[in-house]
Amino acid sequence: MFRYDGKFFRVLEVVSAFFQLNILWLLLCIPVITIFPATVAMYCVTRQWILHKDFSVFRSFFQYFKDNFKQSFGLGILWIVFCGLFSIDFMLLKNVGSFQYILFPVLLLMGFLILFTSIFIFPTIANYNVNWLNAIKNSLFFSIRYLLTTLTAILYIGLMALILFKWPITFLFIFSLGAYSIYFLCHRVFTKIHLVKSS
Repeated sequence: MFRYDGKFFRVLEVVSAFFQLNILWLLLCIPVITIFPATVAMYCVTRQWILHKDFSVFRSFFQYFKDNFKQSFGLGILWIVFCGLFSIDFMLLKNVGSFQYILFPVLLLMGFLILFTSIFIFPTIANYNVNWLNAIKNSLFFSIRYLLTTLTAILYIGLMALILFKWPITFLFIFSLGAYSIYFLCHRVFTKIHLVKSS
């Protein structure tokens, strides 16, 4: 009825790949401390898809998870501590009297910078062989320099959150699809930067 190399099987293959990657990511996120390494591994796999490379999702995911574990785990701890301190500062803002009118814009700006940097941090680690400090610096630069891409990615995340809330069954593939969509946007930025450096 269907040819193995036909469109039906191609669609089935793509859906299966997203499902596999999504389930692997969810399983590796069960121990909360491995969320960052698992997310980096997921972005590394989506990068290979965008580069049109043929590979085993299962084997590649665990290889990327292993290769990037130390760096991404350390970065994850640092990022959680930093975001935690930022949240505490924001909650204590009302207790500083008139200084809150000075500190609020500063903290708000910091909040946006953290959000913007978070958009690019995983794609940057997946694409470049850099240490965590350079990953943060590059991500911040990319997010500001290519602000439209950053805002589009945030819009994607909001849309995916809405879809997940409305149709909970989409949790079976929404995270891997989201990672692919965001990396696709970031990959265009990386390509532009590469072309500029090469010229």
